[in-house]
Amino acid sequence: MVNVNSGAGKSGFVDLSSYCASKFGLAGLAESLALEVDSYDIRVMTIFLGQVATRMWQDYDYDYYEKNKYKMLSPQKVAAKIVEMILDIKNYKNGDSVEMYSPKY
Repeated sequence: MVNVNSGAGKSGFVDLSSYCASKFGLAGLAESLALEVDSYDIRVMTIFLGQVATRMWQDYDYDYYEKNKYKMLSPQKVAAKIVEMILDIKNYKNGDSVEMYSPKY
């Protein structure tokens, strides 16, 4: 299982307290679940992302998206990292997390 989380699950942000709380909650859930399923050969991992250049951003604030899309992660790179986490069982263990915040990742 790979939980897709946000950098807001690692650090608080002004005016986003409820969003950050939900993301911190997801991190705690993943950590606890990883401990609970460890004896069943199930892996629970989390990827913490920065802004991803998706249609959500386009629809939410088109001008911001157009100005910043080259600073955002590409959905393809995010998907590739998630697939890597799933398939590379030697390097990604139960309870692991990955942080991916910039397109230079």
